[in-house]
Amino acid sequence: MRFDGFDFRVESVDLLFADGSRESCVLSEVVGGRYVFKCVSGSLTIYVDGGLVGVEVSSVKLLNSQFFAEVMLGLPVGGRVLALTLHPDPGRSIYSPAFRYYNPLAVDREPASPKPEDNPVYPPKFDVLTHEAFAKGFPCWTYPVIASPETIPSYTIFILAKANSSYIAMMALSNGDATAYIEPGFKIKLFLGRERYSVRKSWVLSISMSSDPYEAIKKCVEYASKRSIFKMRIDKKTPIFIDRFGWCSWNALLTEDLSHENVVRIVKGLKDRGVPINWIIIDDGWQNEARKGEEWFIRVLKDLSASNRFPKGLKGLVDEVKEIGVKHVGLWHTINIHWGGFEEDVSRKLGVEGYRYPLTKTYVPPPQIEKAIEFYKEFYRWVKENGFSFIKVDNQWVIHALYWGESTVGEAARNIQIALQVGAAVNGLEILNCMSMAPEDYSNYFLSNAMRVSIDYIPFWKGDAKLHTIFSIYNSILFSYIAYPDYDMWISYDPYAKIHAVSRVFSGGPIYITDRHPEKTDVELIKRFVLEDGEIIRVDEPGLPTRDILFRDPYNEKTLLKIASRIRDIYLLALFNVNKEETEISEDISLNILPYELKHNRYAYYMVFSGRRGVINRDEKIKITLKELETEVIVIAPIESGKAVIGLKEYILPPYPLKVTKTKNRIYVELRAPGTLIYYIDGEFREIASEKDHVIEI
Repeated sequence: MRFDGFDFRVESVDLLFADGSRESCVLSEVVGGRYVFKCVSGSLTIYVDGGLVGVEVSSVKLLNSQFFAEVMLGLPVGGRVLALTLHPDPGRSIYSPAFRYYNPLAVDREPASPKPEDNPVYPPKFDVLTHEAFAKGFPCWTYPVIASPETIPSYTIFILAKANSSYIAMMALSNGDATAYIEPGFKIKLFLGRERYSVRKSWVLSISMSSDPYEAIKKCVEYASKRSIFKMRIDKKTPIFIDRFGWCSWNALLTEDLSHENVVRIVKGLKDRGVPINWIIIDDGWQNEARKGEEWFIRVLKDLSASNRFPKGLKGLVDEVKEIGVKHVGLWHTINIHWGGFEEDVSRKLGVEGYRYPLTKTYVPPPQIEKAIEFYKEFYRWVKENGFSFIKVDNQWVIHALYWGESTVGEAARNIQIALQVGAAVNGLEILNCMSMAPEDYSNYFLSNAMRVSIDYIPFWKGDAKLHTIFSIYNSILFSYIAYPDYDMWISYDPYAKIHAVSRVFSGGPIYITDRHPEKTDVELIKRFVLEDGEIIRVDEPGLPTRDILFRDPYNEKTLLKIASRIRDIYLLALFNVNKEETEISEDISLNILPYELKHNRYAYYMVFSGRRGVINRDEKIKITLKELETEVIVIAPIESGKAVIGLKEYILPPYPLKVTKTKNRIYVELRAPGTLIYYIDGEFREIASEKDHVIEI
């Protein structure tokens, strides 16, 4: 088959049936971009359209409600592969024990388990899972893994691979009736969710090739957006919480300590110390809930009210924090309203219909599109009436499991996600998506434009400072094209706060802390990336891992983790030593590793934390050495007519707080904040201190 400029093979096609049998199909007909494979009991048609692969099935036997088809692809790939997998083993084996130890510490309680290793083994040995075990593992986060084609983990949703002198990007989709996963050896497994005799045309893969890896990834997402309902990040509205500084209640208070009194105390304490909090999130723990079993997640919303820890109700809390100076307040809930759903009284008060989930005998939003839209529209009317500006919607992966047997997975995901986004938009609410790195979710983000791109932050843990940073940066290589990547909250007095802060200013997404003790808040660190009015210092576009590490493993190999972005025509490069072995790493850094086409021959560079500076030609290298968990930011500014502007040295991203106007012979720099301007002229670096709004001519 000819596909986006390269040839690939379909090496085998199998249909899987409800009775446990399987049949191999053979190619019987080719018409244009349609390839028909027939077996004894049915046929599977593969459609190829540009960079997209679709499937359609007709059968005289009931298809398996889980995986109804397997398609083995032959791709011209050798060497290493970057895979993003939903396989839940990293969360279970590495993160679960760490949550139990460190989360209690952050709220001044005794740990609930032994202290985990500071440098755990990653990646783990991935177990072979039944699909039931996969679903029970909360498969909502993708984990980056460097693999060979044969060792790609099960339940992978994206790969980047080298094919001779080009790069192949492949992305799994949820569309029509089906959801796709990429398995070892480039086997594609197709999930259905309900026994059926047929599967309507479903676009399940997007594949692209380019001589540039970043172009291959961008094309892959663009192709997918033409058939899926999701839109690219750049084509959607920027959420209100992206460019201002925020606070979230989660690690500060967890569920037990979340109360009106504690939220007001912390927000007021931060404001009193000069921390310009613009928005906050009231996270899990506000609900009037009931427990329906021993499992922590079978917590059910009893009615539309807050717990007794909010004596003035949710609106009373929102009104009070707004009086303190907070502009926007967000409310947390799960896509099924609460972890275990809700009781019938909730839908009765909303005047809408719920769907009774048989496993927990509670209610969740109905999967039919009209009923789902009405449900979310009325629920979000209630949220809006309580004064909230946006919502954090958690547990979104669960669409995959909630309607199993009731609807096909593609149909249920499309209906629920459309309803959620429409219901929020009708009520003027914006969405921060969480636990949503599954095809059923990202394939349907036509309005949603911000999403978490890593498992939860864990306070005070060295292992998380390394792994969370790695996960977030590598996951952004895909998800930053779909939505603004959210690297999660963090505590400013965490011993590794600096590395968390640097990675987040390069994320291009929201930046927010979860401090419990305002008196401990690192105000000086915050001043390095937040302006006086709460505007955050951020890059022009979400950062991407550099070319030299696309197929490297900074945790297990002696190489620095690197992420690059830009502000105007200035390149910015952040480097992190996140190596497992606690060793010092030295590298010679070339400008050719940047994910951009260099347009100038000479650049002035400045290192934000060490203060090192110099001039480099595009083919030269800069030597840098970092100890364990050290980080550095390099500003790389083009030299034009012997001049270059670096920016204000007080900030992690010096070029950000400037307005720069260039004429043929002059550069005019207006400072948006007070500070020390560093620039290059006449063969030397100069510094000048100035006030806000002052214009300096260079």
